[in-house]
Amino acid sequence: MISSDALTPLILSAFTKEITWLEASSRYSLDEFIDSFFQSRERTQENLKSLTDAQAAFSSPAHSFWSISESVTHLIYTQGFYHNKLLDISTSQLPHLVEAARGFGEGAKQNVPVKDLRVSLNAATERIQVVIDQTRNLHDPEKTEVNSAFGICNYKTWILLMLAHELDHLRQMAAMRRVARTSL
Repeated sequence: MISSDALTPLILSAFTKEITWLEASSRYSLDEFIDSFFQSRERTQENLKSLTDAQAAFSSPAHSFWSISESVTHLIYTQGFYHNKLLDISTSQLPHLVEAARGFGEGAKQNVPVKDLRVSLNAATERIQVVIDQTRNLHDPEKTEVNSAFGICNYKTWILLMLAHELDHLRQMAAMRRVARTSL
């Protein structure tokens, strides 16, 4: 796993276009990015523990963050985009998902009960684990595609982008968890 002290500046440098996402993805091994993603997903799942439905639904007018419900449902929905990208750039015969995000912010839902968030997130984690297991050794590391938002991407770049997205929403969830606990 990559430490947050190393990963955060790497993601920030790609996000601010100091380096490309492709260059950022070359800094660590594929296994390190995958391990970091699943470690982050575990932290996302941990954030749902001991929350009430009201805390998960809480939205603060003073903060620009989504509610925890919105963040988790958005992560689950957008995972379909990464699912399809990993299949596109590998030689896997797994089926693509019909419903996958095409733009920013899609799939966020308010007021989803915590129990449903946990069940859905666990199922999504199992699905992406299967996709990664089926594709991690079936891709050409030299194969790239051009994406209008992220530039030139290979398989490892898509894993890094999925990880960066997870971390972004994990930070939002942690902040909203603190705000919700003090406000409710």
